[in-house]
Amino acid sequence: MTDKQKDIEAVYSAVQGFSHGLMGKMSVDPLIVAAVLASTALSIYKTTLSPQDFDDIVDAIAAARNDVKSLPTLENFTDDDPTIH
Repeated sequence: MTDKQKDIEAVYSAVQGFSHGLMGKMSVDPLIVAAVLASTALSIYKTTLSPQDFDDIVDAIAAARNDVKSLPTLENFTDDDPTIH
């Protein structure tokens, strides 16, 4: 596994855990969490990519809509569950 892959998995796990904590322990509406994460991701892309690359990534995200997997329900999600990819 490359360092970049390790970084991706570490960040993914941290964001998953933080999101789970917001939705579960703090009872924040999952749609609010999703909206903030999506907005933050798009802002990062907009800030760091060229306009063409930004358009390309947004198009790629939209095209992958059928590949998105659901999270387990909060009732069935425990702190022992593995990271979801």
